[in-house]
Amino acid sequence: MIPSILKDNWKPIALILLAGLLLWGVHHNSYESGKFDSNRDWKLEWAKRDAKDLLELAGRQEQERTEEQRRQNQINQVTADAQTQLDKARLDAANARSAADKLQLTIANIRRQFAASETSKLSAIANASATRANSGVLLADVLSKSVERNQQLAATADEWRVNGLACERSYDSITDVK
Repeated sequence: MIPSILKDNWKPIALILLAGLLLWGVHHNSYESGKFDSNRDWKLEWAKRDAKDLLELAGRQEQERTEEQRRQNQINQVTADAQTQLDKARLDAANARSAADKLQLTIANIRRQFAASETSKLSAIANASATRANSGVLLADVLSKSVERNQQLAATADEWRVNGLACERSYDSITDVK
């Protein structure tokens, strides 16, 4: 049932098919080899690019850490300076309180002197002296209260000023404004 053309020419046909199969095999092997080489080359290029990117990232991270440490050191210095100034302001306030206490002792002495003056005991002069003594006591009280309030205001103003200047220096050190 095999056609006669195949019976007579089977050897050349087989040879042609075998040659074709061999050519296809060589071509396919060359194609796959080229594809493998191309993929290997691209993988190498990608690996180089990834390594370069990692080095750049590490460099940027190091720069950012250095900048963060610089800023933190500046803020720490500003904080320490502000604390020193606050301590100085508190010492000045304590000295002012001491001076005010001395002043209040003086005022208390004046008040006692007005209250216990011998002239207030005489009847005719007593009214004039009593008025003068009461006025002196009143002025001494007003002065005493004024000194206390001024001390409070000065201490608060000193603290606010030091804190405000420290905040300003912290901001300037972080934003590099000079």
